[in-house]
Amino acid sequence: MCACGGSKPVAYAGQVSDANPFEESTAPQPGTSPGRRLARNLALYTLARLVLVVLLTAVIMAGAWVLSVEVPLIVAILFAIVIAMPLSLTLFKGLRGQVNSDIAAVDERRREDKAQLRARLRGDADPAGSGETEPGTSGKPPKDAGEGEEPGGTGGTA
Repeated sequence: MCACGGSKPVAYAGQVSDANPFEESTAPQPGTSPGRRLARNLALYTLARLVLVVLLTAVIMAGAWVLSVEVPLIVAILFAIVIAMPLSLTLFKGLRGQVNSDIAAVDERRREDKAQLRARLRGDADPAGSGETEPGTSGKPPKDAGEGEEPGGTGGTA
């Protein structure tokens, strides 16, 4: 009950965040946001490719040692990089697919945020029609001071 004696509910500080769905949907949750997943999966994919290069370098150097051939380390690394490029496409196909889907999710989120910002700059309250404004309001501010007044008020001209 409100202080004026009516039965209108009062919004308390704990309920204020419910009025703005943007704050709740964009709050980062540990390990679940597309950006965090992308960073984690990209780091794993990069690390896996680097480990593959190191392993191939070691195999090349060991093969050269067995054959009693002197191969400079830089040459072994360059050959390992060239061999690891196509090999990583097949060996790490699942991880690469996860990275690609995470990139698509981050890109989609960025596109939505950009469209939302453009709509706000135009003055539109709900660009996607998801019902983010309060019922009975358009979400737009009144264009002039007399627009929101009752007929017969003192703000308009007679």
